[in-house]
Amino acid sequence: MAMPELLGASPLAPPPGRRYKARIGGFCVVLAGLALMEVSVTHAVKAAGYVADKGTVTVAHCRLHRGHSSGSEESVCDGVYRPADGGAVRDDARLDGWYVPGEQVDVYREASAYFLVSLRAFWGWLILFFLGMLCAAHGMVTIVVGFPRRTIAQFTVARQMIAQSIVAEPVKWLRRVGGAGALLCFLLACVSP
Repeated sequence: MAMPELLGASPLAPPPGRRYKARIGGFCVVLAGLALMEVSVTHAVKAAGYVADKGTVTVAHCRLHRGHSSGSEESVCDGVYRPADGGAVRDDARLDGWYVPGEQVDVYREASAYFLVSLRAFWGWLILFFLGMLCAAHGMVTIVVGFPRRTIAQFTVARQMIAQSIVAEPVKWLRRVGGAGALLCFLLACVSP
């Protein structure tokens, strides 16, 4: 017979007591996943060219710029922005990356920042959409299970608990679609111009 003080010490047993803290954390992870999905779809549509303020930047010169974190250097190019609708030309355009001086880059302008309009940028934003699906699935599992999973045994128990709950099918499909979609978008981003 097991001693009462050792009950609940098994890695298979969920921790004793109320588990509201973990469930609230899971709810926050679901909200973060949904927010990531919304932001990434919005930027993916803009990267596809469906935006009001788009045009081209003619690159004047590029330079290495010291980054904010750990002294890393990043390449930055300055140039002239010409809107597609024939509006005012701006000479304060700044793009991340390295381009050939004189090259014309399709961009859209948002506030005072310039973002690329290209298939590669479109697929890159969609990768984040599918990663948001995976994040939401992880949060749903945490809400149902009620404890963080750190060991293989805890993952096994969580899988069994999820299989018996009503969120088993949605979590399964969120994981499948999120993983396959992220992989497909990554491959398409690698081959896109």
